[in-house]
Amino acid sequence: MQTEKKSMLSIIIRWIGTIVSLGVMVWLLSKVGWKEAWETIEQIAWWRIVLVLVLVFISRFATFFRWHALLSVQDERISAKEVLKLTFAGLFASNFMPTTIGGDVFRLAGAIRLGLDSALATASLIADRIVGMTGMTLALPLAIPNFIVFLKNKADATETLRHIPLLAGVGVDEDKPCNDKTPFFKRLGQRIKNGFNKLTNNFRYWLKNPKSLMKALAFTLVHQLAIYLIITILINGMGESLPFYQVAGIWSLTYFITLLPVSVNGLGLAEVTITNLYTALGGISTATSISLAFILRIVWMIGSLPGALFMGDVLAGKEEESDSEGEIHELSKD
Repeated sequence: MQTEKKSMLSIIIRWIGTIVSLGVMVWLLSKVGWKEAWETIEQIAWWRIVLVLVLVFISRFATFFRWHALLSVQDERISAKEVLKLTFAGLFASNFMPTTIGGDVFRLAGAIRLGLDSALATASLIADRIVGMTGMTLALPLAIPNFIVFLKNKADATETLRHIPLLAGVGVDEDKPCNDKTPFFKRLGQRIKNGFNKLTNNFRYWLKNPKSLMKALAFTLVHQLAIYLIITILINGMGESLPFYQVAGIWSLTYFITLLPVSVNGLGLAEVTITNLYTALGGISTATSISLAFILRIVWMIGSLPGALFMGDVLAGKEEESDSEGEIHELSKD
């Protein structure tokens, strides 16, 4: 019962966060002006749009190769073709299905239905997410110079931080004896220990084969490079410029903010974050940054459209073998 309540609360928070974020986006557009935002988008040349679409599919295929590299550590495998279907189906679920489940859970269910061991499937998705986060972490320091400049230009930044509840220690009852806090820290320590043990256990497949991790990291860097080029091309196409390293650093910061579980699939939150960070830290106009946010959402959706073709195959749990007879074998049954 308690778990169900927490799950329901999480869903409610995500939907409220999504509605609030979308509301903020509408408000920002009203301030900038719909006409001005559209005129900014109209500046983009057709060849830039074509190049962006090519790069988005390079990015999507890089994520496929990343997961496939992680799945290649065991003899029990599914074909590259099925991994590709699952990857795009997961992307489609994340971008088009109004759910808080997300593409990772969809990929997990599809992999298990195709006969992959559930422990390996789960571990591979955790590793896939961690490798992706590692790549973004490598680019995160590139945002530090812009962030420092931003703080220097805001004389009241320190005073603002003092009023943030999480930093101010809100919720700590100073009247309670110190020993009452001990159980909490014991539980916290145990959770950290259990989490570390679980993480180590999940990585047992790849600790024995680090080359697959390096290969997966290489593919995630290709994925990131494609994203940074997309953003650079779009910003330049709208008549402004931003150094490539700043594009990378600000996007990595955006990525980590959108991981917060306060929105359904990052809808609204991603757009608000992109608009504010590229304006505040990158110095580009609000019209350009808000146009960038909307275009990127459309680009990610276009890049996931092929997943619609594979949804039926993934849910059916079938695999088409590449032998001469072309037989179709069912690998799993309900």
